[in-house]
This record gives sequence, structure tokens and C-alpha cells, in this order.
Amino acid sequence: MSGQLRSWEEMPMQFVAMTEEQQGFLDTNGYLIIPGVLDQDMIERLTATIDRLYQEAVREDRLNQVGAFELRNCIAHDDVFLPLLDWPETVSLVPYILGWNVQLDTSHVIVRPPQASDTAASYKAIGWHRDGGIAVRQLPEPLPRMRLKICYVLSDLSQPGRGNTRFIPGSHKRLGRPSHQEGAIDPDGAIEVLANPGDAVLFENRLFHAVGPNLSTITRKTIFMGYSYRWLRPLDFVTQPPALIAKVQDDPIRWQLLGAWATHMAFSLPKDEDVPLRAWCEEHGLDAAFPDMVRPAK
Repeated sequence: MSGQLRSWEEMPMQFVAMTEEQQGFLDTNGYLIIPGVLDQDMIERLTATIDRLYQEAVREDRLNQVGAFELRNCIAHDDVFLPLLDWPETVSLVPYILGWNVQLDTSHVIVRPPQASDTAASYKAIGWHRDGGIAVRQLPEPLPRMRLKICYVLSDLSQPGRGNTRFIPGSHKRLGRPSHQEGAIDPDGAIEVLANPGDAVLFENRLFHAVGPNLSTITRKTIFMGYSYRWLRPLDFVTQPPALIAKVQDDPIRWQLLGAWATHMAFSLPKDEDVPLRAWCEEHGLDAAFPDMVRPAK
């Protein structure tokens, strides 16, 4: 995976600052909605690709048990997803939250068609959970913040009942399962996330979330791009295909985010050549937020 990379100055990720208001909302609630991050052209390109992949899955009988389509590690399946890897309006915020020693750990297309009209309002396509797989059960609470997902919304989810993701704001700071009143559809404090096409929804791994039924006539289409510390294993791949790494060989930050490395201890004790994002953070004054993330000895 190593090789001669151009320096980060030659092809930097565009910088978009995270406001204090955004930081405060995320810290308090565990999520953040950023409206209108995708332009209409990008929405249409992503939607056309997902529609093609979905139709292929329908023909090949590859929908899941509830009739939805999911494509893991989608970034390796079509180049249309590659710009989302370092999309400025969203990914520029990741170092504010996790620092510079980060990687992509999931890229996940989900298509949820309308469900039968008699589907119960209490139905959950995915039940209430925190992200992180088995780690959530093996780590003691309080859990650390280790991962962050960015959900790009391609469908009109501005109304409830369209297969919207549901959050329990503030649950990222609580211990144990959320309280749930007998007979209630959702736990206390749950909300449905409302968003328009082109909006992005950021949320961290500790936040309890679920997916309700799609009782509308709209097919819900979303893309989840997840980021985590590089010393964690990715969620939906082991290493990216060499052909994909080759496509970003001249873009150091994308190269890092796809999990490439230059030295043999790149993930636990990275050197500058392993983490071009560190120099980018220093250039934009973000290194001061993570004073303990110092350079190891040469």
C-alpha cells in the first residue's frame, strides 16, 4: 500500500470550518443535520447509480429479508461514490470530532421501498442500537466516542413515516438502554429525523438510533459514510481493493482515508507519511484541539 505520494499541499481537501453552534449541538445531542450539502447534479448522479444497482439486485434476488437493498463498501463498486470520501461540507468536520488519525470504515447504500399499508407503526427495520457491532457489548460503559457516520439523504424525508432514521437525542452520554414506557412505540425522547434531498445527517456511534417503517409512497434512498480511528478495524471491509487505492494515489488525504499506509506501525504510531491529514489539520489550526496526538519519534 505504500508508494510515493504527492504532498498534501498539492491536492488538499477543501476546508470548511465547523461552527461553535454546530459543535455545541453535536456534543449535546449526539447528531447534527447539515442542510443542502449536495447540489442537484450530485444528487441526480448518485440517485441514477443507486437506481441501477437496486434494479440489478431486484433482478438477481439480492434484496434482504425485509425487501430492502443494502450495498456495503459501496465506494469500491462505483466511482460516483468516491467524491463523498472527502466531501468538504461534511468531511471537513470529522477532524473536529475525531482528530486526524482517521479512516473510512464503512460506505453503505440503503434503499427502503414503501411497505404494505397494514405495516404496524411500531415496526422497526432496524431496532434500537448503538453503532460498533460486538464492541458495544464488550466494552464497559460509559462508551467512548470512536466512530462517526454521515448519512447523505437522496429522497424527500421531510415528513415522518418514510422510513426515517430515529434518534434519542442525548443518549450518547447516558448509561444503559434508554427508558421505554409500556405500550409506547419508541423509547422516551425519541424523534424521527426529517431531512430533504441533499441534506447530511452526522451522528456518533454512542447515539441510540433505529429505523421505522416506510408507510409512504416514496422509496427511501440514503448513503452512509462512516469514519473511525485508524487503530480500529473497519466495519465492512478488511483492506480496500488495490485498484481503488491506485485511483487515489495522487491524493494523499483520500489515500489515508481509504486505509492505506506507508510505515509498518502506521495505525498505532503513525508517521507523517502515514497521515497526510495531520498536516492539513495543522494548516487550519485544528491540531490544537488534540494536543495529545503528538508525533512519535522518528
